[in-house]
Amino acid sequence: MSKPSYASGYVYVLSSPNSDYVKIGGSTLPPMKRVKEINMAEPYNYHGPWSLCDFREVVGWRSVESALHYTFRSKLVYEIKGQKELFAISPHQASIQLEKIDPDIVVSKPKVDRLFMDTSFRDYLLRVFQFSGLTNWLDLQGGWTLSIFTSTAGGRYFTINIARHEVAYSTLPRNDLCQNNMLFMDSLIVDFDETVRWLMKNDGGICDADYKSALPHSVSVHIPGTFDRMHDFLDLPGVRRAILAYWTEGLLRLRDNGTLSFFARFHNYNAVAAIAKQQMAK
Repeated sequence: MSKPSYASGYVYVLSSPNSDYVKIGGSTLPPMKRVKEINMAEPYNYHGPWSLCDFREVVGWRSVESALHYTFRSKLVYEIKGQKELFAISPHQASIQLEKIDPDIVVSKPKVDRLFMDTSFRDYLLRVFQFSGLTNWLDLQGGWTLSIFTSTAGGRYFTINIARHEVAYSTLPRNDLCQNNMLFMDSLIVDFDETVRWLMKNDGGICDADYKSALPHSVSVHIPGTFDRMHDFLDLPGVRRAILAYWTEGLLRLRDNGTLSFFARFHNYNAVAAIAKQQMAK
């Protein structure tokens, strides 16, 4: 695909349990908004609910969308009137074509490459996604956000927000300051004595929620040290349960109100797409 000179946007592949087809489309709207519109619009609503199964943020999304439609032109579904974006192919076939998009037009690709070259960072972030189940909430991207290698607070590996506040981050080590890691979770974590003792031994701490938008019964856990130490923490009793308890409740509320986060403009869709692909491969 040649490099177009248009604004950035999103190309996406949608699937539905009530359809044998996939929808391939594009938009300047974040997928969170676009999927909601599609599920309310004829004729797609009769074959939904549709959900996001693959996507990319690209420069010149119209050209990319047109190229995808052209590739699958022989599979276009004609029997469903009033549409030109349903194709008789599998989601996997569509994803293969997304993988072929010219890297020069993929937004923030250098950051995504840097993430996957840093194996210790990559493995920890993959595990955070696994623990929290974030890739089960792809449709809500923009309501929850992932930013990587930002300049926030002197530099961070990543930050994850759900709605209005941070739920996880790791800082870049700098000067005489070591890496600091934070995970937001349900306060039930304090009931696990082994985990509390481990935190005390490793200079970690449990703090009351310091965000006005935080849900009840929440705490932030701060741990200095490397990603290896964070893997050790994730293995402790109660940690996954506490993360799931808080994050799932936050995501359910996000689904109900359907609002974009203030941090949506920093969200790295292509990093999430790469993470989702890694998880599916396991």
